[in-house]
Amino acid sequence: MSSENRIAITGLGLVGPWGTGLEGLWDAQTNGTAGFTPCSRYDNSLPAAEAQKLDLRRMLKSGQLSRAPLVSQYAVAATHLAVTQADMLPERGTKNGGVGIVFGTSNGPGAATQQIYDDLIDTGPTGVKPRVFQESVFNAPASLVSIHFGFAGPIQVVPAAGCSGTAVLFQAQMMLAQPEIEAVIALCSDEMCDAIQKGLRDLKWHADYDGLGGLTDGAVAGEGAVAMILERATHAEARGARVLAELAGVGLANDAAALGRPAKDGRGLVAAIETALEDAQTQAGQVDIILTGSAATKIEDQLESTAITTVFGEASPVQGSSKRSTGFAMGTAALVEIALAVAAINRNATPASVPGETANIDTILCNAIGLNGQFGATLIKGVAA
Repeated sequence: MSSENRIAITGLGLVGPWGTGLEGLWDAQTNGTAGFTPCSRYDNSLPAAEAQKLDLRRMLKSGQLSRAPLVSQYAVAATHLAVTQADMLPERGTKNGGVGIVFGTSNGPGAATQQIYDDLIDTGPTGVKPRVFQESVFNAPASLVSIHFGFAGPIQVVPAAGCSGTAVLFQAQMMLAQPEIEAVIALCSDEMCDAIQKGLRDLKWHADYDGLGGLTDGAVAGEGAVAMILERATHAEARGARVLAELAGVGLANDAAALGRPAKDGRGLVAAIETALEDAQTQAGQVDIILTGSAATKIEDQLESTAITTVFGEASPVQGSSKRSTGFAMGTAALVEIALAVAAINRNATPASVPGETANIDTILCNAIGLNGQFGATLIKGVAA
C-alpha cells in the first residue's frame, strides 16, 4: 500500500469469552490447554466458548438495547468501546454522515431465526415476538449501531463464515477511498446457535469430549464481536488521534476445488497471503509472526501448514492461534486474531498462544479460513517512527 493511502487503526472494541477489551483477550491466551464447557443457553454436550454476559444498562445507559438479540448486543458494545478509545463517540442526538460501517457475520441472526421457528411450532404465528422478527435479517446489528450512535454514512454487510473479518477490511479499504468518508467502523459479530452448532457436529467439524475430561481434535465454536476504527492515516494525524497500528495489506481468495473440500496444497490461502504481501508492499521475510486461521481441525491445520511453507519456506516465522484459547468465533474470528496482532505490536511481545519468542515485532500476518474454500490474509504493521 502506498504511503499516501496508509490506513490507521485508531480504536478497538472487543467482546468475547474473555470479557471485554484488548487486555482481557491478551490475558486469556494460553498454550492451548483452555477448558471449555457447553453453552449455558441451550442443552447439548458440545464444548463452546460462550461470551461473558454484558451489562448494557451500565455501559450504554440503555435498557432497550439489553433486550436485543445477543449478536446485536455484542456489536453495539464493541462499537461503543472502539469509538470511545478513538475519541469519536458522538453526542447523543447528532448525526455523522462521514462515518461508514462495514459489518460481517457468519451465523448472523441464526439464533433469532431459530427462536421464530420454535415459536411458530409451539404457539403458531401469534407467538412470534415482533422484536425477534425485526432482528431476523443480517443487517440488523449494523442498523442498530448506526441508529444508536448516529453514524449516518453508508452501511455494507458481508456474510461469510470464518473470513468475514478479512472481507470486511477489504471492503473498508474501498469505502475509505471515498473522499466524503472520514472513518469506517469495521465490525464483526456472531452469536452461537444451537441448530448451527449441531450441524457442525454432523459435519465432524466440532470437537467433542473424549470422556476423560479432554477434547478430541476439532474446533470449539465461540462468539462475540470486534469493532475496529479505520481512518486514512493523514486524517488520523490531522485530528491528533493515537494510532494503534496500521492496516497494511489485505488479500482474499476462493478455492473452488470441491464443495467443502479445499485443495490440500493450500492454493487458496497461498493466493490470499501473496495478495496481502503485495498490497502491503512487503516481502515474506519481513513478517515476524503468523497468527493462523485454522479452526483447529486436522484438514485446516495441514492445509495451512502447507500454504505457509509454500510462501515462507522451511524457515517460516513463529506461528500460533488464539482459537485454542478462546474458541473459533466464526465470522468474528479473523478480527480477533487481528486485534491480538495489534496488542502484540504495541507490547512488542509474543502472545502466550504463539510458541517461542520474537524480538522487535513490527509486522504480523493474520490468516483466515472459512467454509467452502474461503481464505483471507491481513498484514498489520506497527506505526512508522
